[in-house]
Amino acid sequence: MIVSPQALLNQTAPDFTLNAVQPGGTWQPVTLSSYAAAGRWTVLVFYPLDFSPGCTAHVPDYSRHAAEFDAAGADVLCISRDSVYTHRAWTRELRLQVPLLADMNLAVAAQYGVALPEKGYAGRAAFVVAPDGRVRWLHVEEDPTGLTLSAREVLAQLPG
Repeated sequence: MIVSPQALLNQTAPDFTLNAVQPGGTWQPVTLSSYAAAGRWTVLVFYPLDFSPGCTAHVPDYSRHAAEFDAAGADVLCISRDSVYTHRAWTRELRLQVPLLADMNLAVAAQYGVALPEKGYAGRAAFVVAPDGRVRWLHVEEDPTGLTLSAREVLAQLPG
């Protein structure tokens, strides 16, 4: 069954656990529901691939605004099909300040309706998950190589 991202709006976000490379390069499993349990908003940022031209502009935009997201009570989790090893190299090279999650089989991207298995990666999308665990806002790029949404625009979707 193919999930439509729009069908997730105001619904409970599909929970998941993925290995995440933290700023600084260490990695550990991260579970989405733990952020809601801590009373935090979560911004899920799906992107195609580390080291690609569009993503090298996209993910660092969120990294530059990491402190602003934190001040708004939100955590940013960036998700692609790359491995933790690739994520760690990219985190170190760009000094990223947001966790990168490894969805190597695109299972989480499929749960959110943004997997593009024929291309071998996820589309570009952002989902804002409230502390109650529901998807409160989302944006999916029509062209996964395009980038029409900035981190500041996503930040504006958070309360306060």
